[in-house]
Amino acid sequence: MLKIAYTIKIGSVVCKAGQQTQLIELRSHSELTIPVNTCCLVLGLPQGLTISPEDLVSVELGYENKQTLVFTGKVSRVDWSIDRVRIEAASTFGSLTAARLNRLYEKPHAGDIVKDILKRGKVKVGQVENGLKFSVYGVGELRSAYDELQTLAQQCGFDFYANTQDKAVFAKYKPASTHQFNYGEDILALELEQPHPGVEKVEIYGESPSSQGQGEQAYSWLTKKEVKGTAGSGSGFTTLRLTDPTARTQAVAQKMAEAVLAKQRQKQRGEIKVLGNANVKLGDEIKVSKMPMATLNGSFKITGVSHRLNRRSGFCTVIDWEEV
Repeated sequence: MLKIAYTIKIGSVVCKAGQQTQLIELRSHSELTIPVNTCCLVLGLPQGLTISPEDLVSVELGYENKQTLVFTGKVSRVDWSIDRVRIEAASTFGSLTAARLNRLYEKPHAGDIVKDILKRGKVKVGQVENGLKFSVYGVGELRSAYDELQTLAQQCGFDFYANTQDKAVFAKYKPASTHQFNYGEDILALELEQPHPGVEKVEIYGESPSSQGQGEQAYSWLTKKEVKGTAGSGSGFTTLRLTDPTARTQAVAQKMAEAVLAKQRQKQRGEIKVLGNANVKLGDEIKVSKMPMATLNGSFKITGVSHRLNRRSGFCTVIDWEEV
């Protein structure tokens, strides 16, 4: 039986398995649809510890001598009691949820906009792909910087999240790792969500003649000609129609429609609980095998990861997934 190991760094404090300061409970969570990665730690026998808000936090989990980074962030709250201390930490994406910007970009790639906003929000860059190229793109203060970037990711068909190093990822889903889980071996539980009726057709309407033979310089002209992108097929009940002023050309409108359809179509989703696996990350893929029902087997995209460690239940990992 493998021995669970961990290394927790909070400012100048380092906690490891076997030391006087004991880890009572650990919960970390990251999800594609939630902006901020979080981690909650409960430490026993806290005498001599010095912990303050804004201290840097990193958490590594694993077995024996092999540990993997699962969280990086800063202390957001500390609750002291006589026999324990409870620490809440969050990733730096919190700055994007609070920021409001007024910016106008001319002829940018989506990646250029992302890098500029991340720099202003003091968020580190991990991977930022170029994505669509726009004639002009405006960011307004009516929405948070995070919401603006999530919209941009949807237009490009990308994911936008913070990785375990607390660095921003703005990229198309391309799993770097596939994690194999087998029923009866490392799968503890699996939940299947009944898919809701999805969108079968998407229409994106833009506002410029620049693709009607006038070129990108014509982005500000008025016209009666329609700029429209269409993806999929379906009736009016399953058609999503959107107006997007950033779609200045037929090509951009078409790519937006395809990306939105991929996001909104009917998908199988669920949750799987497995023996603790610190290697599972957002952007990876899981492969499920040997399930009692053959329809539950297959390869799925990871959309959320929670690691849980305590004395009662040990170390387990809960993974949210969806079909690609």
